[in-house]
Amino acid sequence: MAEKVVPMIHVPDVRATVDWYQGIGFKVTATYGNEGDGLSFAIVSFGSSEVMFNQGGQPSTRDRREVDLYVYTDNVDELYRRLKDRVDVEAGPHDTFYGMREFIIRDLNRFWITFGQASVFQVLMTGVREGDTEIVRVALESDGIKPETLTAALAAASSGDDQSGDNRNAEIREMLKRAGAVPPPDVDAEILQSYVGKYKNEQGVEFNVTLKDGKLFAAPGGQQPMSLTAVDQTRFRPIAFDNFGTVTFNVEAGKTMGCALKHGESTIQLKWVEETK
Repeated sequence: MAEKVVPMIHVPDVRATVDWYQGIGFKVTATYGNEGDGLSFAIVSFGSSEVMFNQGGQPSTRDRREVDLYVYTDNVDELYRRLKDRVDVEAGPHDTFYGMREFIIRDLNRFWITFGQASVFQVLMTGVREGDTEIVRVALESDGIKPETLTAALAAASSGDDQSGDNRNAEIREMLKRAGAVPPPDVDAEILQSYVGKYKNEQGVEFNVTLKDGKLFAAPGGQQPMSLTAVDQTRFRPIAFDNFGTVTFNVEAGKTMGCALKHGESTIQLKWVEETK
């Protein structure tokens, strides 16, 4: 038997749960009965993945239950259109900063189910990193690709971090420009150097900014540095993440005093505390 992990969820009514999951496209793999017409245990599948349901679970009105299911699919928007009028929708289709396009629903027991597939941003950046012109072409043919996505891809294709040869890299840059990508603005090296340093706030949030080969990198806390691309002279965004937010440096009289980290609706203000190397 192949090694794998299969979640087991305890639910109040196995039969009702199996019927509900069948209704949204899961297949019943096995069922085991108890007295009467009820079920004590069942296995359902979606593609190559399985979920087990066992009796003995308790109903709950809590916002989140003990387990969430994450289901990978290749047709998120089509699946949402089929299900949206039949299920309790927690969040409609949206692109995440970590490269997935998702929607979230609740099952009859209030457990969250997230359906996700790689977003256009993720597909495009994968094509750029791997120097795969066909993947880039497929991404560029997608509907609704954002101008900032094209610009981030062009910045990545121009950074020399991809694994392609020079010819393919040049071809990808031209493809992106024809699609509407605009090169990020140039920021003087002295200005970039003035942003280098450690930033903190009273809550202990720490943010480190470094400069390497003429490019800014940012590392929240102890995380790996992220390459930044300029939006304007003081505002930057991570190249590798979509919808992640921005870093805006606060400058007074030519001196960097701090920065603002914006992510979604949240903004964190930090003060420059010391220079880093």
